Amino acid sequence: LVWRDADIIGGAFDTDLPLTPFGREVVKDCFSLGMIVDVSHASDAVTQECLVLAREAGVPVIATHSNSRAVWNNSRNLTDDMFRAIAQTGGVAGYNVCAEFTGEKPTLDTMCDHILHFMELDPSGKHIALGGDLDGITEMPAGFEGVQSWPALARRLLERGLGEETVGNIFWNNAIGVMECAVCDHAK
Repeated sequence: LVWRDADIIGGAFDTDLPLTPFGREVVKDCFSLGMIVDVSHASDAVTQECLVLAREAGVPVIATHSNSRAVWNNSRNLTDDMFRAIAQTGGVAGYNVCAEFTGEKPTLDTMCDHILHFMELDPSGKHIALGGDLDGITEMPAGFEGVQSWPALARRLLERGLGEETVGNIFWNNAIGVMECAVCDHAK
């Protein structure tokens, strides 16, 4: 919906602006067309409004590449309440590998900390995904060099106590499931 600052739809993460009247119509139209709204770059106010509209419409909302604000306090990250609300809509939050949104001098363990914190909020693990954000970022956590490092993250998550099925769900099934459900639901 948004990227930086404000646009005709609403405020981005670096503002405190809500959806504009036009933005509210855009979100409603997205939902009616079967499009999934992504709040990753949205302000807290835009995110909250999208979640309310999603609950009213009975559709999922996603944050394709957003980490946990409880683990690393950055306005691009999700609060615990935002994550729970996304999960309640049936959506997912995708982990973002950008070091700036992960922590100070982040590592593979810091990456795991974000995912494991979301697991505390959603023990089923069904609302957590990988989001990447590998294009255009300047720094990634130590031990993560790009797509070739996803297996290293998977191994570290297994070492930190997640089961193989949960890791598999986080790596692909959860995001695919949300997209398939949205398409199926819209086709009805």
